[in-house]
Amino acid sequence: MSGSANATVIHRLYEECVNQNRLDLVPQLVTDNVVTHGPGADQTGIAAFEQTIKRVGAMFPDHHFTVDDVVTDGDKAAARWTLNATHTAPINGVPPTGKRITEHAVVFYRFENGKIAELWLQMDQLGVLRQIGVEIPGAPAVPPAGQAR
Repeated sequence: MSGSANATVIHRLYEECVNQNRLDLVPQLVTDNVVTHGPGADQTGIAAFEQTIKRVGAMFPDHHFTVDDVVTDGDKAAARWTLNATHTAPINGVPPTGKRITEHAVVFYRFENGKIAELWLQMDQLGVLRQIGVEIPGAPAVPPAGQAR
């Protein structure tokens, strides 16, 4: 597949599958044994992949992902995305605050036959915790949304 085809798969994953909760499209975009390397243990398979999408929807019902950049090279790609949502479910034991959050991430992908076969996810989880009011020793306070640091 071409780099532009792989970029299209990434855009469809976030814009259609995740933002629109179209889990029926997942098998078109990822391999049966897709491996997700991310926070916590690695996960394998479509069912685990779909469960992650469902978990995002449960934690952030008003979630919206924006794919900011995609760079491709052969069967590899990297994407940078931004998530905007409201904290309406517990995160790491922190009860819902109703605060708006913005999370940034970088994800590296490996493709097989035009589908995502493996991905490595690096998210700014610390930034999200700070936005919902978790005190991080030694870190400066996070200003309210819309104010400069």
